[in-house]
Amino acid sequence: MGRIVLDLSAEKWQCEHIRPGQGVKEEFHKIPCEHQGAAFNWNYVKVPGDVYTDLQRVGEIEDPFFGQNMHKMKWVQEQEYWYMCKFNVPAEMKGKVINVVFEGVDFSCHVWLNGYELGGHKGMFSQFAFEISPYVKFEDWFSGSNILIIRLDPPPRNYERVAGMKFNFNGDYHTGLVPFGIWRPVKIVATETIKIDNARIESEVNGNNATVSVDIQVDNLVAASDNITIELTIEGKNCDTKTIIKSIDTLIRSGENNIVLNVGMEDANLWWPWDMGEQNLHFATIKLIKENEIIDELVETFGIRQIELAMNPGYTKEEAENPWTFVINGKATYMRAACWGGQPSLLYGRNNDAKYVKLLNLVKESNINHLRIFGWHPPEIPVFYNLCDELGITVWTNFTFSTSVIRKELPFANDMIKECMAVVKERRNHPSAIFWMSGEEMTYTEAHAESGNKKLMTMVGEEIKKYTNTPYGLSTPLSNETGVKMGFKPKESMHAVIHYYGAGAIFMEDYYPKLDCCVVPELTAASAPNIASLKKFIPEDELWPMGMSWAYHWADIDYLKMLNVEVFDDVKMGSLEEFVEATQLAHGIILQFALEVYRRRKPKNSLVAICHFITHWPDIKWGLVDYYGEKKRCFDYVKRSFSPLLISLAYDKRRWEEGEKFRASIWIVNDYYRSYDNLTIRYTVADENGKLIAEEALEFASVESNSSKEYLIFACPTPTGKSFGISIELLKDKGEVIAENTYTLLIGSQEKAKEICMKMRTEALERASKYPGFYKYFPEKWESTII
Repeated sequence: MGRIVLDLSAEKWQCEHIRPGQGVKEEFHKIPCEHQGAAFNWNYVKVPGDVYTDLQRVGEIEDPFFGQNMHKMKWVQEQEYWYMCKFNVPAEMKGKVINVVFEGVDFSCHVWLNGYELGGHKGMFSQFAFEISPYVKFEDWFSGSNILIIRLDPPPRNYERVAGMKFNFNGDYHTGLVPFGIWRPVKIVATETIKIDNARIESEVNGNNATVSVDIQVDNLVAASDNITIELTIEGKNCDTKTIIKSIDTLIRSGENNIVLNVGMEDANLWWPWDMGEQNLHFATIKLIKENEIIDELVETFGIRQIELAMNPGYTKEEAENPWTFVINGKATYMRAACWGGQPSLLYGRNNDAKYVKLLNLVKESNINHLRIFGWHPPEIPVFYNLCDELGITVWTNFTFSTSVIRKELPFANDMIKECMAVVKERRNHPSAIFWMSGEEMTYTEAHAESGNKKLMTMVGEEIKKYTNTPYGLSTPLSNETGVKMGFKPKESMHAVIHYYGAGAIFMEDYYPKLDCCVVPELTAASAPNIASLKKFIPEDELWPMGMSWAYHWADIDYLKMLNVEVFDDVKMGSLEEFVEATQLAHGIILQFALEVYRRRKPKNSLVAICHFITHWPDIKWGLVDYYGEKKRCFDYVKRSFSPLLISLAYDKRRWEEGEKFRASIWIVNDYYRSYDNLTIRYTVADENGKLIAEEALEFASVESNSSKEYLIFACPTPTGKSFGISIELLKDKGEVIAENTYTLLIGSQEKAKEICMKMRTEALERASKYPGFYKYFPEKWESTII
């Protein structure tokens, strides 16, 4: 018999918290394994999970996400937490090498088994293990004969000390409450003295043929060498690939051994993103065989695909020197992307597979083909990447360096790089994982320019080459003012955030078209969630009129009002219902305009990503889908603007004067690798009452595959009223509509609207200069005297 695994997630766990240092004084680590005793009344908890969710479950704290509760719970992170699990070990493990394996603990812990100290670990993402063979008991007791004790230390409070080893808990993404807990499974793993540590799978694609390379690390835990047969089987998981078996007899020496097996495959079933082909997946089964017995086995799921980067056309070397076009199996692809914004909850104990299934299916429904996990959020867990593999959604994974100066000390750099490589090794075989990046906004400030950020990000890039062929990038944005000072080119990557953060000062039509770069990894707009969702986290007496909890949950109230005026000529503050609907529609209309600007620039622009798709706590901000999994109205705008076959209206401004000649053009963007023939473009312009102002139908020959082109320019008089609408359709030869889009524009003075918004912004800035933080929205709270 080979490897045996006991997942302790199915066992009962208990936990107690106490002042730091007091647990050892109380000798918690020496608690004996008995049915009752000192730990009998400890709280029952769940592992994997997090501290806050466990405390809420047993009634020690209220819901951290409701109102301003997070600030009331900062005491939680001043304590240490002692986790206890009692379990029996299967008799079949006797005689094997037994380890307790931790897939992830956030952030720092110390471990004992049956009173024996095993050691400690720091770092949220790296798996770690301790051999427990000498300490394990094999008696079968009612409540378990072995007792595992874990002291979880108080979480770090200074992000600079743990960048790259924990996700950022500072800034405008958090409220000062630091998540922590045993967030990944804990397992007892028994093996022989020769075992498989990991396997790296790479594919090289040449037309319909491929070569699959499997690099297997085999560990020999004893001094003596041994002859072993290594057998590799490749077979289809969801496709009809003919089973291939390859084996090799080799001498396994003491320590680490790397064996590479190459397999050629004709007419290979390749893995593609969902809009380019099938998501063919394969099993690679690796067996270690000694004297005709299997002593260890590892099964990896992988996809046969090759990822390369190509230069974006239309830029000189002085403008962009890095390749930003993703080429998958030899075909360039446009990334209709979103920053993921997750995990589904920053309190990991609230996450489950069903949430991931629902949310990632919504990603595909919205026509997104690519997700970016940026540096403020942790790299995702296996179920996320497994689902992306199956759904054909590609993933860009940032390491957790975000908007900060990275410490220069070499010991820290080494720890940081080691943690990053642990992230890569666990995720590199997923075909959906197509890009790694070190930093998020690491070139944002003068402090970043003077720091060692660029050097350390380069160090990460050099190290990653040892572990994967998947492309790597340093950071985004590179082409902001500070980035250019640091030596980067001016048209590499930019974050399109100024329209949102500069609300009132610049309108969308004046901002997005002028942002010219290869990729736009972040594009921001925001809105309130649905009222049913708001009621779950905003106290009733603060729901309307707005109370402090709105701002506490990240509502940029002034920005939302100004964007409503930009889009509707009205703050839309008549009621809660009116305001929520308006913010969601404004969110969608802004994204529709911006996303289509960049999609029409294909292939010069090769990626645009909305920020975000979801959010990891109940907020009033960027997500298309709110924390509770409910779509906002902006979802449908993105779904339409991200259609792989897009018909798009290009126009210069949102407002047109009565009688002024309205001018626009119609483009077709085709991300599919197939052409369309015998087509018709049809458009109509109607006033706010539906009266037809203009219409036209244009027949033309074809739309080429993987293309973007302007097909029609038209003009008509602007009608009277407050607004007018434009509908455009793309029809096949029998009248079937294969793409459609709609737009509502305003009738009025664009300049007057700008003046109103600028006045609002000036007033907001004056208020912000007097009152800190979210007190700028509620100055009376700041001025009030607390007695």
